Order: sequence, then structure tokens, then C-alpha cells
Amino acid sequence: MKGLRGRHVPALSLTVALCGTAGCSYDYPEPLHPPATSPSQGRESPAPYPDPLVLELEVKNYAQLDRLLKAVPGPVLLFEEGPLDGPARGFGTTAKVPAAGLYTVTAACVGASSATVAVGQEHPGAPFRPEELALDCAGATSRVIALEQGYVFAHLVLPGPGDTPWTGAVGGIRVTG
Repeated sequence: MKGLRGRHVPALSLTVALCGTAGCSYDYPEPLHPPATSPSQGRESPAPYPDPLVLELEVKNYAQLDRLLKAVPGPVLLFEEGPLDGPARGFGTTAKVPAAGLYTVTAACVGASSATVAVGQEHPGAPFRPEELALDCAGATSRVIALEQGYVFAHLVLPGPGDTPWTGAVGGIRVTG
């Protein structure tokens, strides 16, 4: 009997342990970083290929925009361009103003009916009031503004939702002084 008990004790112990935990459950916490999906799992469809006709129009619009913005003489402090619509619309940039003074802000858009570009500076304790230039896209709009030493920002003020159709319209800003 003693020899039989020695062989069955490990098996019986395992059976008791398994039966004792059969009714238990344990909720594992959610991982902080879920595992990355493999390429075969849940792959999103690739972005649609850009329409070659719209892409060609956008290239022409950028060339015209460059002519409008670069017509203003003077050393360039800030220059930025970007699409007004489509999958990656908008632009924004900053530049360092080396010295306080008067600077010429020139903005334009091509291929749209209108756009708005904002330019300004933030100063501690001063109210934040960027200059907004409303563009009618018929030509360049220029304004002379006073800038302090520090940083100046410029960005496209985007209208409405981001699901506008892509037309190839572009806009930009150039600050000289």
C-alpha cells in the first residue's frame, strides 16, 4: 500500500489543485500598451492615390503662388506655403525676429475663392491678437506690421471640417523686412 500511495500522491495532488481552481477566474488588467497589430491583422486600406490632374493643377498653383509672394523685395524673415484643401491641408510656421521694427507681410492664395492667414506674436502679459489677412485669391495682399524681437508665427486659418474635396488650391505667406 505504501508503494502504491507514493505513485498516486503526485497525480492526486495535481488533480485536487486543478479541481480546486476550476471555478475561479481572474481578470487580467488591460495592457498599458496594446500589442501592435501585425500587417495581416486589421490593416487599413491604403490612402487613395492622388488624382494626377489635381496634382498637376496644384504644381501650377504653387508656381503662380511663388510668383505672387516673391514679387515683394527685401530680406525674407519667414516664408511658408501649403494646400488649402485636400488630405493634408494647412500650414504653420514660426521664425525668429532679430530686431523690433516694421515688417511687410504678404499673403496670397491660388485656386480658391478665399482664404485667411494669421500672423502674430505672443508676449507675456500682453493680449494675444494676431493679425488676420483675408485673401480673395485674386492676387497678393500686403500689410506692414510692427514686430518685436522674439518669435513670429504664421498659419493658415482653416475653414470648416477637414473633409473638403481636394482641388489643388494653395496659399502662402512671406514676411520681409
